Amino acid sequence: MLTPLSTRKKIIKAVQCGESKTSIARRFELSVRGIYKLLNHYHEHGTLEPFKSGPKKPTKLTPEDDKIMLDLIEQNPGITLREIIPHLSVEVAESTVSRRLKKLNITLKKSR
Repeated sequence: MLTPLSTRKKIIKAVQCGESKTSIARRFELSVRGIYKLLNHYHEHGTLEPFKSGPKKPTKLTPEDDKIMLDLIEQNPGITLREIIPHLSVEVAESTVSRRLKKLNITLKKSR
């Protein structure tokens, strides 16, 4: 639901005053389901602020893993993501290695 914070506050106030969810939805041009989702979010988390997008946890890869990846690529430019993973300090998915290499401005070229 992409409603401004001020509108979310008005919706909560209307519910607290006893107005029906259907009439609130009609008044704010939202779906009734959207009203329920907003109420659930408010009751579970105590806030009307939306969740922040993006990673929820810090990355598993360390600067030492970065050095290992760079050394492996320097030694063998045709190495694949799958071949890099066993050399790292933690077990990660290929997509994690790919994102980290992209962040380091490193691209793996396919050998033909």
